[in-house]
Amino acid sequence: MGETIPLFEPSFNKSLRVETRPERLSSEAGVMLQREAFERTGIISWMSARLEDSRDQSRVKHSLSELLRDSLTMMGQGWDDQRDASTLGNDPMLAACGSDGRGESVIDRGLASQPTISRLLDMLAHEHNLDVLNKALLKLVEQRIRSRNKGRRARTMTIDVDGVPLQAHGQQPGSAFSGHTGQRQHYPLFALCAETGDMIGVLLRPGNAGPASEAATWVPRLVEYLRTHVAEQVRVRLDAGFADANTLAALDAHKIEFIARLPRNQALERHFEPHRYRCGRPSKREREWTREISYQAGTWDHPRRVVMVIRERPGELFRDAFYLVTNVCGSQRFVRSHYQRRGKAEAHFGEFKDVVGESLPCTCRGKATEQQVLARSQALLGLRALAYQLLHILRESMERATGDGWTLRRLREQVLKSAVRVLRHARKLQVILERRCAKHWRALLRRLPKEYPAPG
Repeated sequence: MGETIPLFEPSFNKSLRVETRPERLSSEAGVMLQREAFERTGIISWMSARLEDSRDQSRVKHSLSELLRDSLTMMGQGWDDQRDASTLGNDPMLAACGSDGRGESVIDRGLASQPTISRLLDMLAHEHNLDVLNKALLKLVEQRIRSRNKGRRARTMTIDVDGVPLQAHGQQPGSAFSGHTGQRQHYPLFALCAETGDMIGVLLRPGNAGPASEAATWVPRLVEYLRTHVAEQVRVRLDAGFADANTLAALDAHKIEFIARLPRNQALERHFEPHRYRCGRPSKREREWTREISYQAGTWDHPRRVVMVIRERPGELFRDAFYLVTNVCGSQRFVRSHYQRRGKAEAHFGEFKDVVGESLPCTCRGKATEQQVLARSQALLGLRALAYQLLHILRESMERATGDGWTLRRLREQVLKSAVRVLRHARKLQVILERRCAKHWRALLRRLPKEYPAPG
């Protein structure tokens, strides 16, 4: 197997000895599960057939599909810096699972270098390719919803929309300092399926954008696709920053049902005043009830339905309230309970930052214009959203198999970051997996759908 080199002999126990050998070892066994998800969804083939490859094909060493697999699997494994490609250049699992080829020779493939991956972002930043990236996310959602409903659309679907601040390092074009978060940031919009946790779309915005900036045009486009391909009825759930005149008017114009929280103001507080003080003896448990009012903000063109949710806590004299504006025809109780389930989406947004990346690395190269840099950043954000979605597919299979809740971090640390030894023998590659992970792999693969409906 080659030379054995002593590396370290600890002082606390002379019986221990650390050696290094030129064997094919890897701590990235989870890329095999990610590649299996790629194959069963067919999303890499779908993207490769539609993306425009502007490279001179006579000089291409890494195909577009290989570059996509390498980028997505590295992000899924937690290697979110392009320079990590050099560190992982000879990793046998990344080499084998990212390759287009078959047979034992795939283990000899070298990963693409950092400049090559950087040029991939240049390519994906073209307008047509950005559109393909965005549609790829929607296709994955469509596949999963239809597979749950025997090929049919779901009856109803709720999407949660929110802005998620991502830290920027240095004076990146499009970034700005936010006094609210105390950092220089980008402020992209995220859309998530409330029922399944699937990522539906991402839109990069400047760091100083308002909470509802661009939502009035972006959200209706998403809903139009979802109505056509995914669900018969689509409802939107919004935080307080999105209850502005333009966004609500756009949702009304496209006949989109919404429930949005309203920021507190003096006019709403006057409606709440008769309910502010507790009457009689204090309750032994927290109580909550609703009142409905008609309210028109100064920028709205007509009055809207507002549900006031009143809370009374034990031992407190004063009650509290928050306000929901909606065009849903359901009962007050439905409006309240439906909005309060939004907390699950907040957890998923936090998971994206925790596992896929809480910052957006600089994508400025050479003499690129600000628009080119923003397009590259949007491409990088789109790739990260795809990496999140593919991890979520594996996570859901793990939850169905074990009956337990799994965070993406737990999935990565206990299932994906597994050690393996790769042996080449008799024209075969034998992957020897550590035993503690075998039961997790067996459970996940048993519940991972063998085939999703082919993306159209």
